[in-house]
Amino acid sequence: MPDTANIVINAYDGSRRLFPSTIKWTVKASDGRPLAARKTTEFRMKTGSSVVTVPFFDNFGDRYTVLASGIKGYDDSAWYPVDVSDKKPVTLDLLFLPKNGTLQFANATWSKLRTARPALADMIVRGCESATAAEEKYGQVIESRPESLACFLNVMTAVADIRLPSGKSPADYYWNSAWPQGDPKDAAWARSLDSVMTQDRFFCYVQETILDDVRAAAGHGFSKESNPEAWGHIGATESYKQNQFDVANVQLTFHGRDTTTFADANGVPVKCVKIEPDIDYYRDTAAHALLEVIPHWLTKGKTDPVTACALRWMAAKREGVADFDPLFTIEPA
Repeated sequence: MPDTANIVINAYDGSRRLFPSTIKWTVKASDGRPLAARKTTEFRMKTGSSVVTVPFFDNFGDRYTVLASGIKGYDDSAWYPVDVSDKKPVTLDLLFLPKNGTLQFANATWSKLRTARPALADMIVRGCESATAAEEKYGQVIESRPESLACFLNVMTAVADIRLPSGKSPADYYWNSAWPQGDPKDAAWARSLDSVMTQDRFFCYVQETILDDVRAAAGHGFSKESNPEAWGHIGATESYKQNQFDVANVQLTFHGRDTTTFADANGVPVKCVKIEPDIDYYRDTAAHALLEVIPHWLTKGKTDPVTACALRWMAAKREGVADFDPLFTIEPA
């Protein structure tokens, strides 16, 4: 039996592009043995994609923590767990965030949103006075509330990737953004928007029949969270957290006492319930191990949409599912 295993490590920037072959960086791979026996192997990387060889134990020691650093102008990146095998190499895709990076929405303008994500654009239109008003408000959100928009795009992109027991995605139901009415250039409008859309969550309305589908998902890709109000979801009546990934799972929280009825595109009434969707950094307590290796990514404040994007993108890569693409990128300032 081989006593080594290989990890293919790829380094990506905030626009989710592979770094060039001239990039220099450092990787430290720590095995999963107890602290007294644990060994960390350091590698000097000279290209954006490379293979590293680590010890193989054929036991819990093969669960590695990988910390990468040293790319000029970029924060460190990391992942845990990386389970290696003596049968074939495992691939690890790491995303590096630029220091003091800025959100860029060149791929998420209103015209591009309508083409790339028409259902998402329709959701916004339904919550505004007209399609013209929706375009004006969306443009203002890009200018004045980029973090809130990044959260919105993160969550709704992730929501569209979910499959519920019915075979539907939550995005297949009727959604209404319920953005405030009024002039988006007015400061009062922006303040009103802040009450329904923030950098870590937003509030809107969704077709009430989604509830049975999400309830049925408990134990099948979701877990029910007891007493959601105790976890900061004020006024919530029930909440369900996705548990597919180690990090960056969607949480769907419902406010069952807040319902309303909208008319769909055909004028048919649609009964809706208030929903509070967000993305949590971690699935459970065990997943907090990642906190130990990239503490500078995380703060005690609100969930950062840039960090949530990076974690969700890496998690999707690890699971081998479709690339996570919320349309925005994080570019060097």
